[in-house]
Amino acid sequence: MRDIGKNIRAARLRRGMTQDELAERLHVSRQTVSNYETGRSRPDVEMLLSMAEQLEEDVQVLLYGEPLRPERRREMRLLLAEGAALLVLGAGVFLLGRWAERLVKRMGVASLMYLTRFVALPMLCMLLGWVLLRACGTFLGARPLARRWAKPLRRAVLACLILWLGLESPVLVTALYQAGCLLFCGPEASLDLNIAPPQWWRRAWLWVQVHVSGCLPVIFVLFGAALWSTRPEQREKAP
Repeated sequence: MRDIGKNIRAARLRRGMTQDELAERLHVSRQTVSNYETGRSRPDVEMLLSMAEQLEEDVQVLLYGEPLRPERRREMRLLLAEGAALLVLGAGVFLLGRWAERLVKRMGVASLMYLTRFVALPMLCMLLGWVLLRACGTFLGARPLARRWAKPLRRAVLACLILWLGLESPVLVTALYQAGCLLFCGPEASLDLNIAPPQWWRRAWLWVQVHVSGCLPVIFVLFGAALWSTRPEQREKAP
């Protein structure tokens, strides 16, 4: 009941009424309505019932606010779950980075460092962008893009991600192989895995690293945000 003034104002705005119009219907002055909404004074029970009738709202809504809609509850649950996944993935990237640093110092194995920087970190940044847009949608009312813009943008983002993952695949396979050998066979395991992509592939991979690594977090945060704003399952529900 502390926010009764805010609840009255929100209900009035939902009806598209001005303070003057509501005051006229309630047979009070505009200043009286303003005092109710700012919390300077509180309406009595009779005035609350009259307000509820004129605003076509339940008295409970004026007293306690509009209850959460099922869609908003679902958005809140998804935001909490994705936020928890972001924290877990962030901790995993941090621990993987520490392990990769030790391997570089002790054994000269650098592929896991590449795995951390150019695969795990981009995934973390994409999830961060997704969660940030989810939070904007939940608390600020952000909505997905219109269908005509969402489809081509989503295709472009997915094409960029597939191209990036394809260029990273030799490093990814090598890093996963070496990580498995170290985990299951210990430091004495053979870490040799000869993957020799074509020359043009190596040049393209080098170009991507040079031009993307400097602004890598920003790019993949934007990718994650773009994927949220073009998600197909939500566009149908968007008003």
